[in-house]
Amino acid sequence: MHFLAHFYTELPNENPLFVAALSIPDLTPHFTRIYNSQLKNILMVPQRLQPIHDGIVQHYAGDKWFHSGLLFQQNCKAAIDFFVEEKLNRKKMRLSFIAHLAVELMIDRQIILQQEGLGEQYYKLLEEADEKLIREYFTLHSMAVAEENFFSTFQFFKQKRILFLFKDLENIVIGLNRIYSGVTKINFTEEEKRKFLSALHNIDFTLRYSWQEILKNKS
Repeated sequence: MHFLAHFYTELPNENPLFVAALSIPDLTPHFTRIYNSQLKNILMVPQRLQPIHDGIVQHYAGDKWFHSGLLFQQNCKAAIDFFVEEKLNRKKMRLSFIAHLAVELMIDRQIILQQEGLGEQYYKLLEEADEKLIREYFTLHSMAVAEENFFSTFQFFKQKRILFLFKDLENIVIGLNRIYSGVTKINFTEEEKRKFLSALHNIDFTLRYSWQEILKNKS
């Protein structure tokens, strides 16, 4: 699940610390490893830090139900089919991985397009989150490197209002390429970018009418 989808499914919780903490696993490299080894079994922290801990825990709970949902899986399969129709090479590229990413990013795009006020509200809450308390949470668990990595990305994410760039499908292609190359060290060719852009138009049409149903499956 991507940033706005996490926020959307946790409403009406608008605690700024909780909302900011929902983003920590995705903005901090290798955070899942830290979560599984250090944080997963912690039930309570000091009360002032509890919303941060709750947000991190809820991020993983949200990903679990979202990724196992039938509608999400069906849309990932449809995305792969659209990629194949564009003659993107399944043997060369991990299309299932790219499809998974594409559906997540495109759901955030639909939220931005259809409920732009929600995007504004999201970034407002991120700005209101007390960064001293977030730093205190990292310090409490001896996560100095993770703290540095998170805040360097968090500031950029807020200042550039990255999610509003998703209004342009070409920016989603850029995002997919950046994530994919970060994992595989392989960049899309210009021809592949054009093919992905064409496929995204089809994915966009499908998700325009189904994204809310996908996010209703929270359990």
